[in-house]
Amino acid sequence: MLGKLMKYEMKSTYKMGCLVLCAMAVITFLGWLAFQNSVWSEIGRTGGRSAVDWADFFYLFVMMLYAMLLVVANFGILIYLGVHFYRSMYTDQGYLTHTLPVSKHQILVSKMLVSGLWMLFVMIAIYLSLSVLGLSLVFSLLPDGYTLSQAWAEFTGGLWQLVIEFGEWFEFDVSGWLISTLLISLVTPFVTITTLFGAISIGQLASRYRLFLGVVCYIGILVVSSLVSSLFRSFATSLGTYMSSSLNIQFAVNLLVAAALYITSYFIISRKLNMG
Repeated sequence: MLGKLMKYEMKSTYKMGCLVLCAMAVITFLGWLAFQNSVWSEIGRTGGRSAVDWADFFYLFVMMLYAMLLVVANFGILIYLGVHFYRSMYTDQGYLTHTLPVSKHQILVSKMLVSGLWMLFVMIAIYLSLSVLGLSLVFSLLPDGYTLSQAWAEFTGGLWQLVIEFGEWFEFDVSGWLISTLLISLVTPFVTITTLFGAISIGQLASRYRLFLGVVCYIGILVVSSLVSSLFRSFATSLGTYMSSSLNIQFAVNLLVAAALYITSYFIISRKLNMG
């Protein structure tokens, strides 16, 4: 039954999710187009630019638009998923949801998993977009006769050597940190969604302005979580310890908060549900 609920939830959200991903592709193309301006190749050959024309202002505008749309795509999908959860759980649409012959646990898990997947897809799209733009910039700045493969080999080799030396200097486990960062990045979208849905659920306990209060609650939870994480990070005795533990501490706090908010959401829809 959980699979059927996830399939239904995916059908309810795929239009906006696909729209955001398509928008990411478009703005990535615009960013790539901006780096095709001759100003970048001239900088790569001579280290400067003798004159500026109107086309340069246009490409500068395109890059500013790219940066803004990147932020909008990230927060836009989060806002949409929060509103969708609110409407499908705590408004008139929620009557159909809560009359399904499934448990409240299955309803919550299906919504959190599907929404978390969309957040993960958008996050991956953002990373890919930034990678494409980064490679485009590097390629545009390459001097004549210098290939992208040569630049990539030297860049990755130099960067990895710098990271290894940094780890040795500060007694920092670089490999463990990279693996931990990757795993946390994959799980964080689901933690974020669970926290958001929990805050929205808490907002339903009010008699008025429920969605607004849910958003305020979410912001407050983020602030408190950051303060608690900062308190634990302050006990680090060295830069290496701080680097290795900072991300793990933040994730651990966020995970505990998300777990508590999941229990809160379950309790509210089971015992305190009010769609009036």
